[in-house]
Amino acid sequence: MRRAWLLLPLLALGPVLAAHLGATPREAASEPKQVRYPGKVRLRGDPDGIAPYQFTTPFRKLRFRRPLYLGAPPDGTNRLFVLEQDGRVLWFENRADVSEAHEALDIRDKVYRRHNEEGLLGLAFHPDFAKNRFVYLHYSANKPRRGVVARFTMNRARTRIVPSSERVILEQRQPWGNHNGGGLEFGPDGYLYITFGDGGAGGDPLGSGQDLGTWLGSMLRIDVDSGSPYRVPKDNPFVGRPGVRPEIWAYGLRNVWRFSFDRVTGACWGGDVGQNAWEEIDIIRRGGNYGWKVREGHSAFRGGAMSPSFIDPVISHPVSEARSITGGYVYRGKALPDLVGAYVYADYATGYVWALRWNGTKVTQHLRLGRGRAISSFGEDAAGEIYFTAFDGRIYGLARAEPRTAEGAFPRRLSQTGLFGDTKRMLPAASLIEYDVNAPLWSDGADKKRWIMLPDLQKVTVESGGAYRFPLGTIFVKHFSSGSYRLETRVMVKRASGWAGYTYVWDDAQEDAWLIDGRVDKALPAAVARRLGTATWTFPGRADCSSCHTPHSGGVLGFRSEQLDRPRLDGKHQQNQLDRLEGLYKLFEGAARTRPAWPDWQSKATAVQTAQVRSYLDANCAFCHQPGGTGNATFDLRFATPVDAARLINEPPGQGDLGVRGARIVVPGQPYKSLLYLLMNRTDEKGMPNLAHNAVDKTALSRVARWIRGLKK
Repeated sequence: MRRAWLLLPLLALGPVLAAHLGATPREAASEPKQVRYPGKVRLRGDPDGIAPYQFTTPFRKLRFRRPLYLGAPPDGTNRLFVLEQDGRVLWFENRADVSEAHEALDIRDKVYRRHNEEGLLGLAFHPDFAKNRFVYLHYSANKPRRGVVARFTMNRARTRIVPSSERVILEQRQPWGNHNGGGLEFGPDGYLYITFGDGGAGGDPLGSGQDLGTWLGSMLRIDVDSGSPYRVPKDNPFVGRPGVRPEIWAYGLRNVWRFSFDRVTGACWGGDVGQNAWEEIDIIRRGGNYGWKVREGHSAFRGGAMSPSFIDPVISHPVSEARSITGGYVYRGKALPDLVGAYVYADYATGYVWALRWNGTKVTQHLRLGRGRAISSFGEDAAGEIYFTAFDGRIYGLARAEPRTAEGAFPRRLSQTGLFGDTKRMLPAASLIEYDVNAPLWSDGADKKRWIMLPDLQKVTVESGGAYRFPLGTIFVKHFSSGSYRLETRVMVKRASGWAGYTYVWDDAQEDAWLIDGRVDKALPAAVARRLGTATWTFPGRADCSSCHTPHSGGVLGFRSEQLDRPRLDGKHQQNQLDRLEGLYKLFEGAARTRPAWPDWQSKATAVQTAQVRSYLDANCAFCHQPGGTGNATFDLRFATPVDAARLINEPPGQGDLGVRGARIVVPGQPYKSLLYLLMNRTDEKGMPNLAHNAVDKTALSRVARWIRGLKK
């Protein structure tokens, strides 16, 4: 009776539904011949008001493997040097048509690269390099795990660094694999400055940040032209204090990732990576205490007692804007006159690039210049022009963009986007094609619907390796609800600068959704909270979207062969969903089926449980946790990687063991000693996934536990 009663209003709505879904009433009753309609929706404008700059590729023919540094030797040769994290140094001529980079040094046999933050991390040329040919490197080593600062000498042609010339300057034991610092720069005073992180794990368990008896969590300053192998300058702030390491120049730093000296004022700028709440930019001064781990950013960390002696950051970004800050340079070049005197920096996870001006007391200007790359480091050439390196292997620059034609304001309401013909009734535009996936991302138990829209009648190109490439203007829409209660609608748009994500939050009247700029936490109605098992829903901001939808992961996470290869979304007919998208909608250029299908997550068949776990871990974790990914831990959770090769089984943790004796990433047969399982069972700052995660996925947790118990010891 209930279904018959519902049929009357649906029949009455037939013409309306047909208009929005792209089918006549007659077509809707049977399988249509073709139901694809040209995508006309264009989301133009920019809610962030990004300044008119664009990324350039000044050395188009060059690619590197995980580049972490770019700089010019002070010898007038017009060369640029690049570090590769695995342990190589290369150089090339600083000209646009350069086609080859030359190897200067290969010490991959001694550089330790177990953790994502280990490797060859820093390089500095001696100020008198033109005469003495001295090059200083900062790298990770093992047995024992440590950071090494060493001097090398180049050959007379200054084309090769002589490996046998190494002279170790100092070493620092590293208790964990992360927070190694790795910074290395000569200051305008001719002394060598070095940064070490707090030692790793999370939350500074050793208390290194406030401990002047260790180099960890500090910036050092030494004289490498005197002493053996160095001398401590007499004007270092803590010289002569009992129990204090005299090399320390400043402390209370968590993990300074890149610092630099303004070539005009001499000020030392650094980007200090935060824990889970704040990222900060500091001007690092003699004897300064920057507060870690009592303070993170401008705020107390875990109830720490704040002190007026702490030096405030120049600026701090909440985690909704940045997640792993990359320090840059004060621009002193000539190509971008509007930026002269501005400090340019970035965020590795989100790809945002900013510029700020500081008058010594406050920030007087703050611009977002661009986004879209996993920026690993910045660099300068001899003329002060700025570059940055990215883990796609390219060197990038900045240039003024051409003036844009009037695009209009970016839509602040979902109803203004044109994605839904009737937003109140959630009737999608005719050009939106709905699809489903085999292994969904965990979203605190919410129900989800997904659509794709391709501009005009363009197609998805299937690349030779099986990946999908989408035309500019492609739009993905994902709608979240719990029963009839609408939570949010997310939109991903492919722009020339990369993928951009936007979140629309539904209002209390449930009639429209409004664009948010940053992360928002909202209390749920009691009935919805009971259904989802969480009283709070976290709506991700645009920076949050960029931290998962990275260039390295391909930007799009769910729309791929192994996810789409499944039964029809509506359960009708027998045609496979991927076949339907390929045949009926003609969505692809090339054969769409490129990899074996993953099992449906909803299936309860015992035979597919191992594959379900592996596909779940791929869908929910591998966008960070794979070679070259943005995750700190270095295991590989991609479905196609054999378990024995994934660096999971009996692997020691690189960032702490949660207080569990004998914990490893995965201990066969023992989920309660397996950090993979333990982190999935948390919703605090250590919980995984670590974004918008307020409720544990109990089904996944149970299946992962069963999988671990079944692994051979």
